[in-house]
Amino acid sequence: MVSLKRKRVVTGKTVFIPLVGHPVEQVKSPGPMNSWFAEHGVDAVIVPMDIRPEKVAAFFDVLRGTENCAGCSVTMPHKQAAFVACDEVSERARRARAVNTIRRSPSGKLIGDMTDGMAFIAALEGHGVRVRDCNALLIGAGGAGTAIAFELASEGASSLAIIEPDQMRRSALKAELNRYHPDLEVFDRVVAGRKIDIAVNASPLGMNSGDPLPFPVAELAGALIVADAVTKPVITPWLKEAERHGLKVQNGEEMAVAQLPIQLSYLRFMKPPSRSANGAAGEDGLSVVPEAVK
Repeated sequence: MVSLKRKRVVTGKTVFIPLVGHPVEQVKSPGPMNSWFAEHGVDAVIVPMDIRPEKVAAFFDVLRGTENCAGCSVTMPHKQAAFVACDEVSERARRARAVNTIRRSPSGKLIGDMTDGMAFIAALEGHGVRVRDCNALLIGAGGAGTAIAFELASEGASSLAIIEPDQMRRSALKAELNRYHPDLEVFDRVVAGRKIDIAVNASPLGMNSGDPLPFPVAELAGALIVADAVTKPVITPWLKEAERHGLKVQNGEEMAVAQLPIQLSYLRFMKPPSRSANGAAGEDGLSVVPEAVK
C-alpha cells in the first residue's frame, strides 16, 4: 500500500488557480509556483488548462461561480479576452487592453492586472541592467509588448523603437506612450546611428521552427542585453545568435519566474514585493472596465 504521508494531497478544501492558454505545454510557472505552495504549507495548486479561443468566454463565466478558485493566470492567446471578461482592471491592464492575472473576489468579481512588464523589468534587474537613459527596441506590440513598453517608459528609458507589422496596433501604442510619457522618444523604426541598449522580442517569433529572427543581431552591437519573452524553446534562435555575438541574453523563462512573487502577491498568497501594484479608483484600487469594451 502506498503511503501518502508527507505528500501533498489535493482535497475539497484545496484552493486552485487555473493557468489558461492555447496551447499550454510551453508554460513554465506551474512547477515553481506549486513548489512554493508546498514549501510554505499553502493548500493551493495551479493547474494548466488548454482552452480553445471560442470557449474562453464561457470559461470566465464559470470562473465567477467557482468558490474554491482564487483567480487565474492567463497566457497567449487569451489575454485580450481576459481583459474583456474582467469587471475591474488595473491602469496597466487598461493601457495594454490585456490581462494576464485575475483575482476572483468573494462576490465573484473578476479583477485583472497585467504584470508582464513588471516581470520583465524584475528579470532585467536580476541581470544588473537598469533602464534609465537607455535606448530600447521592442518587437511586438501585443498585450505583453504593450505592458513592457509602458514599464520601460516608467523606468526612464530615453527612447523606444517599436517594430510591429500591424500598423493600427503600432500607432495606438505610440499614441498612448506619447500621451502618458511625453518625454520618451518613440519611433516606429530603429534610428540609423543610434545604439540599442536593450532589445526585447515580445512577439511569437521563435516559437516555431523556421521563424525568421525578430531583428538582425548584427545591428545590436554593444547592446547591454537581448531579451526574449518566448518560453519555448527557452533559448530561441535569436538568443543563440545574440550569444554567438557575445551579447548578454535574457530568456522567457527568467521573465516567467520573475512573475511568481508578483502574481502570488496579487492573488493574496504573499505580501507584495517591492514593486507593488497600485491601480486607479474602484474595488481594490482598480478601475472598472468601460462598458464600451464589453
